[in-house]
Amino acid sequence: MKHIPWKYLAGLVDGEGCIDVQVTNMQQGQYVSVRPRLRICLSVVAKEVIDLLYNNFGGYIQERNFDNPNWSNALSWELPGYKQACPVLRNIVNHLIIKKEQVRFCLWMETNLKGKHVSTDVRDAIREELKLMKRDPHRLSEKAQERILNLLGCDSRNI
Repeated sequence: MKHIPWKYLAGLVDGEGCIDVQVTNMQQGQYVSVRPRLRICLSVVAKEVIDLLYNNFGGYIQERNFDNPNWSNALSWELPGYKQACPVLRNIVNHLIIKKEQVRFCLWMETNLKGKHVSTDVRDAIREELKLMKRDPHRLSEKAQERILNLLGCDSRNI
């Protein structure tokens, strides 16, 4: 099996990757569990790259077919959750440029939110902060961390 270098993966993530969260509802939707997710979506012509990602790191592959004749069908590779996504994110964070703060925020979530159920307000704030970092790659993840801690009723000095 061919090995994918961390710097190459970081380039793929910066260019074609998506850092977002998965949400699992608990207790009638009042509390949720939030986990980071890494996705890379490429045209089916790049199937070899998607297969390499899957063979090197595991995860899931999903086919995406489009009705628009101007678009090519695509393959999406996904690493969900703390156990799969975070080890990979830890290895590429220092090689990222565009998505560095999003990844730093997800790694902070691993330390501070893993195994906890949070309110829907916290879930919405996490999603919003990741969107803000997508629009402005220079937005610091510390702002997001502070906002989430405030919603959780924690003092950032205690964590």
